[in-house]
Amino acid sequence: MAYLRKRLFHLVPVFFLVTFASFMLVNLLPGDVVDAILADDDAAVINDPEIRRQIELELGLDKPLVVRYVVWLGDLMQGDLGRSYITRKKISDLLAQRIPVTFQLMVMSLGFALVIAVPLGVLSAFRSNTALDRWISAAAFGIVATPPFVTAILFIWFFAVVLKILPAAGHAPLFLGVWENLKYFMLPMLAIGLSEVPIFLRVLRVDMITTLQEDYIALAKAKGMSARYILFRHAFRPSSFTLVTVLGLQVGRLISGLVIAENIFALPGIGKLLIDSIDARDVLVVQAVVTFAAIAYVGINLTVDIIYAILDPRVNRRAAEA
Repeated sequence: MAYLRKRLFHLVPVFFLVTFASFMLVNLLPGDVVDAILADDDAAVINDPEIRRQIELELGLDKPLVVRYVVWLGDLMQGDLGRSYITRKKISDLLAQRIPVTFQLMVMSLGFALVIAVPLGVLSAFRSNTALDRWISAAAFGIVATPPFVTAILFIWFFAVVLKILPAAGHAPLFLGVWENLKYFMLPMLAIGLSEVPIFLRVLRVDMITTLQEDYIALAKAKGMSARYILFRHAFRPSSFTLVTVLGLQVGRLISGLVIAENIFALPGIGKLLIDSIDARDVLVVQAVVTFAAIAYVGINLTVDIIYAILDPRVNRRAAEA
């Protein structure tokens, strides 16, 4: 518990720093929120100073940026994210509609990446410096060298245009059927998950090679244990620490990476909401998405720390002694 308290103490300032910096940057972007709100009105309304002044007073845009941040933060602590400047819908409702889509895509992508990377990483370490290991490494480097958006476009061309077995873009709610829902996630899952495979594979391979050289592994071999039992029972767990760390970092990075994927595949997640809100100068919605990403990143890192403490109880003891 001492270790987790210490980590939480370090993560909380990160949240405040990220939200403050994003609030300042979003509000300093070129353009005027009032212009975006009045975009559909005629020139006389747009240029009417009284109307503009009334909107600014109503939305609190007349206050200094720091004051507006403090007000926004106070509302956030009470669970109020405010309303969209453009649509006047509650931002909490907008996020509630979009988060499940992003979460499903993230879980499917990481699950796919781990299912491919873990067996290949273990196999590559077990057969290190062989032709098989070199082929796996070459394939991994080839995937790393290809930008995810290029992979996404190639998948759309091959599976949606040539084979016509998967939709190129769009989304179907789960109530329309499991397969109807999943088929819209298949291409983005493959594009995103495939880009994560080489990272997990290489990290696990390096740690597994080191672990397989330990004396207790040699002892297990001398006792006649099978290679599969040694690899997954004795070698995989101590080799998974770096993988857990990288997984946590990749999840945090993936939150921003999904912005591109959701826009390419027209998935109505928070990434698409972010881009649409930036285009519309909907500042509060942009801030809410950034806040969600910051909270998710902090929560993911805390989860990684908890997994660390479970995998290795010595972590807690070292924190208590520090």
